[in-house]
Amino acid sequence: MTVAISGGGPAGLMLGLLLARQGIEVTVLEKHEDFLHDFRGDTIHPATMELLDQLGLHDRFHKIPYGKFQDVGFGKDLQIGSLTELGLRYPFVAIAPQWDFLNLIAEEAQRYPGFTLKMRAEVVDPLPEGGVRYRDRDGEHELRADLTVACDGRDSLLRARAGLPVRNIGAPFDVAWFRLPRRDPEVEEFYYRVAPYKWIVGFDRRTYIQLAYVFDKNRREKLITDGIGAFRDGVARAVPEIADRVALLRSCKEDVSFLDVQVNRAIRWYGKGLLLIGDTAHAMSPMGGVGVNYAIQDAVGAANILCDALKSGGPMPEHLLRAVQKRREPPMAVMQRRLVEPALRGEVANVPRMATLMRRVHPVRRALMRLLAVGLRKENIR
Repeated sequence: MTVAISGGGPAGLMLGLLLARQGIEVTVLEKHEDFLHDFRGDTIHPATMELLDQLGLHDRFHKIPYGKFQDVGFGKDLQIGSLTELGLRYPFVAIAPQWDFLNLIAEEAQRYPGFTLKMRAEVVDPLPEGGVRYRDRDGEHELRADLTVACDGRDSLLRARAGLPVRNIGAPFDVAWFRLPRRDPEVEEFYYRVAPYKWIVGFDRRTYIQLAYVFDKNRREKLITDGIGAFRDGVARAVPEIADRVALLRSCKEDVSFLDVQVNRAIRWYGKGLLLIGDTAHAMSPMGGVGVNYAIQDAVGAANILCDALKSGGPMPEHLLRAVQKRREPPMAVMQRRLVEPALRGEVANVPRMATLMRRVHPVRRALMRLLAVGLRKENIR
C-alpha cells in the first residue's frame, strides 16, 4: 500500500519515517520550501528524546545545540519542582530549533527507498479514489494513495473537505513574536515569566533570542494603537534582564508578528481512507509547549496500529483508523480539559495558591510534572 501525508511537521515526518522503516511507500508533501519558520514549537520533551534513542538518533540529536528546561513553575518566584525528581532518562525539556529537529527526521527518513519528501508541494484537494491533488512549481499533480494522513495543521484543508467536525475550545489570548539580539554568544539565554494573560517566554536561537509575549486576545488592537513604546515598557517590566535591548524594537508593525492562538479538537479523526493526527486532530495551546510531543506520540501510535494492515495491502479498515483515535484521544483530552481549559477560563489567576499546593503535596506535584514531561500515555516504537 502507499501512503500520502499532507504536512511536513513533527507528526507528518515522524509517521513517514516510521512507515518507511517498515518498507511502506510513503510521500510527505510540505507546502514550504524549508523548515525555517519562527512560529513552531521548539520544545523536545523527555518522551520524544526516548523515541529518538529507539530510532538510533541519539548522537545526531544531541549534536544540535539546545537549551535545557528542568524547573516547572510560574516564573522564578513560583517554582513547583524539578523534572529531576521523576527519574527519567532525560530529566529536562530540550529547547531546540524545530527546523533542526525536522531536518534530522527528514534526513533519517530519506535513507529508506520508500520515502519521498516533496517541498513546496501544497495539497489543494483530496482525490475521490484516494490520495491528493497537489501543486508545486511545475503545476498540479495527482498522488494516488491507499491511505491519506492529514498533518496539515489546525486549519486543515483535508479535514474541512472531509466534513469532519471540530470542537472549538477557544483561546482568550494571542501571541506577539519578536526577536532581540543575544547579549553574549557564549551564554545561553532562556526566559520564562507568567502572570494572568501576560506571559513571556524567550528561546535562545543561537544567533538571536526569539520571544513570545502572550496577552489577552481582546488587547491586540490596543497593543498596536498604544505603540511600540508601551509595548517595550511592558516587556521590560516583565523581564528586566532584557530592558536594554527592547529599545531596539522600532515598530509594532515592523518588528512584532501576531499569532492568532487556536485550541480545538476534531470530534472524529478519520474518514474513508483518511486519518487526522497532530494539530489537525487537536490544536494544542502553547502552554507547556506540549504540542510537538503529542504530535510525535500520535505518529508512533498510528504507525504501531496501522503498519501490519499497510503491509498486507487492500483498503484500510475503518476500525483501525478508529483505533488510532481511541488510543490517542484520551491523553490529549486530559491535557486540554485538566490543564489547558481551566487556564483559558482565567483560572491561572490562582497561580500562587496552586503553586503552593503543588510544592506541599508531592504526589500531585509529581503527577503534574510527569503529565507535562511525558504525557498520560507514552508510546514506544514497535
